[in-house]
Amino acid sequence: MTTAVFRTTSAADRAFDRTRRDEPFDQLSARERQVLALMAEGRSNRAIGEQLSVGLKTVETHVSRVFTKLGLNEDRQENRRVLAVLTFFGHATTAAVD
Repeated sequence: MTTAVFRTTSAADRAFDRTRRDEPFDQLSARERQVLALMAEGRSNRAIGEQLSVGLKTVETHVSRVFTKLGLNEDRQENRRVLAVLTFFGHATTAAVD
């Protein structure tokens, strides 16, 4: 008798898998990458706007586009902001190795 063990794929695993392919991350504009980097520093949308000298609505638009380009759809079970930051750190890690 053979027993198979299956591990479910978590949202964090999917975020890191995306960074290995680099395709979604490479679709981000330079400004979207700046916004994502500031999100990774733990900054709020308001703080990001102050840092980049743009309005809150502009930051919200950039954040929304980051989520869309990274394939992070709205889900009550997952925090898209955290998953986007994990993608950022995963990409930074793989870029440092290359």
